[in-house]
Amino acid sequence: MSVNSLLRVCDLTIGYGKGNQALPLATQLHFELKAGQLVSLIGPNGVGKSTLLRTLCGIQPALSGSIFWEDKPLEEWTAEQRARKLALVLTDKIPKSNLTVYELIALGRHPYTNWLGQLAPDDIKAIETAMEQTEVSLWRDRKHYELSDGQLQRVLIARALAQDTPWIVLDEPTTHLDLVHKVGVFQLLQRVAHQTGKCILFSTHDIDLAIQLSDEMLIMTPQQLVLDQPCNHIESGIFNTLFTDEHIRFDAEKGRFVIS
Repeated sequence: MSVNSLLRVCDLTIGYGKGNQALPLATQLHFELKAGQLVSLIGPNGVGKSTLLRTLCGIQPALSGSIFWEDKPLEEWTAEQRARKLALVLTDKIPKSNLTVYELIALGRHPYTNWLGQLAPDDIKAIETAMEQTEVSLWRDRKHYELSDGQLQRVLIARALAQDTPWIVLDEPTTHLDLVHKVGVFQLLQRVAHQTGKCILFSTHDIDLAIQLSDEMLIMTPQQLVLDQPCNHIESGIFNTLFTDEHIRFDAEKGRFVIS
């Protein structure tokens, strides 16, 4: 394992069920994620991207194989230890509440606060830093339901940053956002990964943007899972295997999909 490796996957099979009832979605997966990188996970619908993310995070059990966080098997980490290593930003809607932006971000400090949830000086500093990094400080006293989708996504990323973990996983963070906000979220994630040394893994259908801003891309097809730099993926021709529609092709010179 590399010195700066945060996640290592060996001969992993993901899917549902167990024993004779198992339904594998992907088998024999091998890859390693390192600190300080923005890594996108792309692939056609139904290929198993969300299942892979849930399995890597320990939310869903693997059918077989091994997952290592740093140099330790995932199953050996306690729930408390996991909460200090991994922050999740999912697509689930936030339950109705009157939480302000500050209070919502402060929830990221739950793994560190006492049983009363009292914030210590270190907690407050982490919250303030996260708000500065995501440029949401001006909204601190606003209710979370008063924000636009793009603003709320930045706040949820701030909550993950306040959790102060080595890696962050996001499931389709740009869903329902317009182009301006999509680009803003991608640039924010890239800046955070490079400036803080965190590994950020996110799934997305915005492939053209992912190609431009990701350090590495996990490309998932029914046949394989490949991790590499975007330029190497372009040279390999793998983007042309993502979709079966004859009218959609990848233009290697332009670095994007085109309609023919």
